[in-house]
Amino acid sequence: MNSVPLQVLLYAFVALASPVALGATLVVLGSRGGRWSALAFAAGVVLGQAVLCALAYALGSATMPVGHHAHETARAVLELALGVALVVLGVVVWIRPPDAPPKPDSRTKVVLARLEHLNLPAVFGTGALLALGPKRLALTVLVTATIAGGDIGAVYAFSLTVAYVVIATALVTVPVVLAIVFGTRGEEWMLEVEHWLSAHKRPLTVYPVTILGVLVLVDAVFALAT
Repeated sequence: MNSVPLQVLLYAFVALASPVALGATLVVLGSRGGRWSALAFAAGVVLGQAVLCALAYALGSATMPVGHHAHETARAVLELALGVALVVLGVVVWIRPPDAPPKPDSRTKVVLARLEHLNLPAVFGTGALLALGPKRLALTVLVTATIAGGDIGAVYAFSLTVAYVVIATALVTVPVVLAIVFGTRGEEWMLEVEHWLSAHKRPLTVYPVTILGVLVLVDAVFALAT
């Protein structure tokens, strides 16, 4: 899988797999601010991810090793760590009993509950902060390192970055667009999707995460071996 577009696409789908992002979007849609709050939240998420990519490019240029080989080695090491983390996550979810009760006072539930009562600027800021999660931070660093070390033109690199941002934030932007275009019916569709995802959470987490983790590991090992 030694192809920059395929690698970017892979990382984008890993970033996309975020039930928390979808849950937060549906909470905001059902809040007192309704679609305006959801639009602000989506704008914050997209802008936050775009700014994070820009910062990753800037910091990467200053901190990544000079030279194509050294750059690829550093990227492969980061990719190896991500692959191990994904496989471990898949194993942990698999061995966890399917009927294990969720923690009633979990941090995620507290944050989602607060979202319902935030004003527009606060909702926008919360959306922007969503990009600062550990998974998105790691993926953004990997994506920008992959694109920067891919020896491609500036326009192509910009296009790949935009594609990553669009795909990685789709679980936020798509529900908001559906709610604006189709109104209540669009919100009902997304609630049905959320209920289906909740009912099939275990297999939908284990198989994609494990497969993606193995693919990332294979690519990292191949890059380190060559």
